[in-house]
Amino acid sequence: MMYKQFGKRVIGIFLSICGLVVCCIPMLIITVLIKLDSKGPALFKQERLGKNQKPFIVYKFRTMCNHAYEMGGVATRSDDARITKVGSVLRRTSLDELPQMFNIIKGDMAIIGPRPILPIEFEEYKNNKRYAHRYDVLPGMFCTVDIDYRSSSDRDLQFSMDADYVDNISFGLDVKTFFSIIAPVVKGKNVYREEVKRDK
Repeated sequence: MMYKQFGKRVIGIFLSICGLVVCCIPMLIITVLIKLDSKGPALFKQERLGKNQKPFIVYKFRTMCNHAYEMGGVATRSDDARITKVGSVLRRTSLDELPQMFNIIKGDMAIIGPRPILPIEFEEYKNNKRYAHRYDVLPGMFCTVDIDYRSSSDRDLQFSMDADYVDNISFGLDVKTFFSIIAPVVKGKNVYREEVKRDK
């Protein structure tokens, strides 16, 4: 209980500050590469649902052409023409998530927690009390679904695993989740929904 109420937040802020110090040069390089690769801002900002379904602005490195979401929503396939060359690499390595350390410091997110999604993506599930349980905690940069599925999971699987995570939050679970997602990220697996079916 102490970890859930206080420890998780303190550790998240500490690790995010350390992460920004260590990654400041790589993040600067990524910013320059994005700007050289395509027109538009290096940073992507979008409204997502946070704790208690309160909207907040999430920060990510831009991986698609400018105004791509308005053109066709979320990219779910690796061959989406809106994804930039630099963006493809950032998605595979999850380096596009690095700016979310600012969200963690601000108090919008945690390192481990249910992934923040667009308000419209939860609309059809808003009356499902079990799935709504995912909003009882801060959303995270990474979550338990990232271990095996990353962005390739369907919504029911994702929300079910999120609810289970909220029920079982502990320091041990967060540490296990953090280190378990390293291999999938390094291998660049399951970034898009078609990849699980293709790999089976």
